Amino acid sequence: MLRIFSNSQRESRGLSRREWLRVGGLSWLGASLSLANQASGKDASNFGPQFGKAKSCIFIFLSGGHPQHETFDPKPLAESAMRGPFKPIHTNVPGIDFCELMPRTARIADRLCILRSLATDDNTHGSSAYYYYTGTNHIKGGLPLGKTDRKADRMIDWPSIASVVGKLKPSERSPFSSALLPELLLNNPGYLFAGQDGGFMGRGWDPQVFQCDPTQPNYQIDSLGLANDISKVRLSRRRKLRESLNDHFDRLQNSNVVGTFSRHVRQAFDVLMSGPARAAFNLAKENAPLRDSYGRNKFGQSLLLARRLVEAGVRFVQVNWPREPGDLSVGNPAWDTHFDNMGRCRDTLCPPFDLGLATLITDLEQRGLLDETLVVVLGDFGRTPKINANGGRDHWGPVMSGVLAGAGISTAQVIGASDRNGSYPTDRRIEPQELSATIFHLLGIDPQTHIEVAGRPFKITSGRVIPEVLGADPVTRERRPATGIVGPLPDFNRGPISNGQFAIGNPDKSKLGTAAFWRSLPRWDPSRENDFSCRSRIALGNGVYVAQIGYGLSSEKPAGIPKSGKAMLAQEIYNPRPGTYTLTVRVSTGGDKISEPLWQRHIRCRIALFRFTDLSRDFNKIALLAETQFNPMFGADPVDIQVGRLMKDQQGGSGELLKGIGAAIIVENKSPQTLDLIKLKAQRAALRIHRVDVSFEPRR
Repeated sequence: MLRIFSNSQRESRGLSRREWLRVGGLSWLGASLSLANQASGKDASNFGPQFGKAKSCIFIFLSGGHPQHETFDPKPLAESAMRGPFKPIHTNVPGIDFCELMPRTARIADRLCILRSLATDDNTHGSSAYYYYTGTNHIKGGLPLGKTDRKADRMIDWPSIASVVGKLKPSERSPFSSALLPELLLNNPGYLFAGQDGGFMGRGWDPQVFQCDPTQPNYQIDSLGLANDISKVRLSRRRKLRESLNDHFDRLQNSNVVGTFSRHVRQAFDVLMSGPARAAFNLAKENAPLRDSYGRNKFGQSLLLARRLVEAGVRFVQVNWPREPGDLSVGNPAWDTHFDNMGRCRDTLCPPFDLGLATLITDLEQRGLLDETLVVVLGDFGRTPKINANGGRDHWGPVMSGVLAGAGISTAQVIGASDRNGSYPTDRRIEPQELSATIFHLLGIDPQTHIEVAGRPFKITSGRVIPEVLGADPVTRERRPATGIVGPLPDFNRGPISNGQFAIGNPDKSKLGTAAFWRSLPRWDPSRENDFSCRSRIALGNGVYVAQIGYGLSSEKPAGIPKSGKAMLAQEIYNPRPGTYTLTVRVSTGGDKISEPLWQRHIRCRIALFRFTDLSRDFNKIALLAETQFNPMFGADPVDIQVGRLMKDQQGGSGELLKGIGAAIIVENKSPQTLDLIKLKAQRAALRIHRVDVSFEPRR
């Protein structure tokens, strides 16, 4: 039997059948008993400022642990080995700066409360994240969890904040009260992190896990999809089942025993047949520009889905940072940037986070939902101040930055501070139990509440509310223009490389220019326009562009090609992960009659996959991993050249991905002497690159 007591209520209260149906949360995995938290029947004002101001909460968890330096707490005065390559930018609140990777969020900082002194002092993913999921670092019986990455054990794990909210503050409009999407959090090599479910309260209080990918067209949740095309026969059977459950429920209640399974099936039926509950998952109802502004990626669309769920009455929605294909075998999954912190933050992590968070806050505000929706952003822990030898940041429990916004939050402020290196709190250390108490308080749940499980009471949190975050108004009304570059919406589906057909760039007056993302070595120089070089963007007309590597690409006579001289077109591969990369390049060759035999005899062409040997990602400091040599005939139709390679990370013992990888097209003089093109009367010859593609198959 489960019972709930506030600090001033120590006796159980009989509930009617209607109340039993109203309270509690649906669980796909099972169910238990539910009682609504009645606090103590006192007026909300008796519990302090902003009590119950939030009708719902969107809890965003950045799995792996986001770096404070590259998000909300840049350290420009730290040594370069700590501050990293990115610069601070001004937010729209005087005195508050973010990292330059967060330009959109910088423009809505006046709606945020930044916490820069969160701390667990635990460098272990499992236990530090558990501390934030649950608000405690203890297990059943009040015993310490310890610093451990153990698997979930619901017999002794403390219930998650989502589970407690779903139990004590059931939704009045939705058949389920707490939800988790787009997936549960896993630790490598694939086991479930502890603290995400109902724990020792019972399976019936697990949040509703909606495993989904909202980026896919016509996606649906399997359980909800059952109701989309249900036959009359099946519908009739379900109605009969519901009627039998009603009779069963009455018999059980008369005997003071409530059937867990019957309640689970009853509520499952309610959700399946509930139009509003199902409609919340239909993102096609949103206009395309809004979906674009959230980001057409799994995280961004999950934030949009979270907004729709709170609109439908769901009390608590946890949005977890999703895993990427194949990253259960990589050494820097999600925000766990043990290597390539710079590249991961720049290309993969900060753009969707910055875009999604800024859009969520703005969207909630425009719909009048921000004043009644609490938004929380947390992660496992922070990252080490010192950048390691692989360009990464490691686990760091002593300090982390987080974000609060919305209902009951006093915004346009920073609470707490870390030292000049971002190593330790120097002001107002905040621990997870204080956050959980604040979340409960804002949702109208007395943090002093006790829940009885199997005859033993437990207090939902040992923390005290953080008074500095509470308020109805911003701390300051002063504003300034935010800095930082807000470019076009990122293309989250661009694949391993960008601009493979050279359509993006800044052409000069002669229609030659630099294609975005591509590096030309040596780059074509208008003052020496006939030198052996690379031109990465040439317009052929009708919107068609190519790149060329060669000499004499105008009417002037070319200079010579030095011994071992080479020209290269290259691009860093976006977000390298373990798996097989295949580079495909469509090329053709052409030139004057004298150049043709010269080219065939003395010039070598190849495409290659390479790795950087320097953390600076200097294209002059690379090592080839795989290559294919070729030399197509002059004047022939374009042909496709291909090379592939299985890439490993440091867990596989190779370290090929540690400093980044790339793709290149190389043209070089293979002869042992300088080619005097003027003496040879060669005028022009070039390798024309029509398109470049890189495909990736993740290692399973």
